[in-house]
Amino acid sequence: MRVLLLYETRRGFTLTVARAIRDAIRERGHDATAAPIQAVDVGTVAAADALVVGSWTRGWILAKVGPAEGALRGIAELPSIAGRPAAVFCTCDVAPRGTLDVLTGRLQRKGARVLVAHAFKRRKSLAQVPPYADLVLGEFTSALAAPATPTPSLGGRSVDPSPTGV
Repeated sequence: MRVLLLYETRRGFTLTVARAIRDAIRERGHDATAAPIQAVDVGTVAAADALVVGSWTRGWILAKVGPAEGALRGIAELPSIAGRPAAVFCTCDVAPRGTLDVLTGRLQRKGARVLVAHAFKRRKSLAQVPPYADLVLGEFTSALAAPATPTPSLGGRSVDPSPTGV
């Protein structure tokens, strides 16, 4: 499976998480590439079997919280990704509020089937990467083996990638 990780970073933490996810996917025997969402070319997107999109969370704890504008512009500029499985993640200091829902909705409008969403908080969040990668790969494998169906909404939930709550 070829997985493309697209990210928007501000101070580098989202890039660190994206690279860690990419490396975890590679360690599990799949091809994975990470690229800034605003600089990815159409051919790279077309070659991917599945997508993971990540953004840092902007805002002030309770006000104007959401994905980075660059991530939203990058999603808007993506070619059609109709029927492709996708996952989203965000990085945040406190709480992502609706960030994951916005990312999910924007990708769904491009035709993606968003199957996993998760917020990586700065403290201890890299420990969550291996279970997140396992969950993402499991969902992608199932989705690619099954015929395409309409994407269910995540309903504001972040999917916990670990049964132990890592």
